[in-house]
Amino acid sequence: MDDSLLNTPTKKVIDQETRSLIDRLPMERIPLAGIARAVQVSEPWLPNYVNQKYASVPRQVQVRRKKREVNDSM
Repeated sequence: MDDSLLNTPTKKVIDQETRSLIDRLPMERIPLAGIARAVQVSEPWLPNYVNQKYASVPRQVQVRRKKREVNDSM
């Protein structure tokens, strides 16, 4: 591991385009560690971001009734 990264931490603002990409990648079943490497965000930041996204999704399932077709041909 490169020790220079530990000595010079940087605070990077994640732009909206990167966040949009991150929002789509878990649906492709890509592990978070792989996503962090691919989009170049920190591994500690990514699970926090993903957990916040999942927490904002409504948990209630909406079910709609289908109209039943009447079969008069019998």
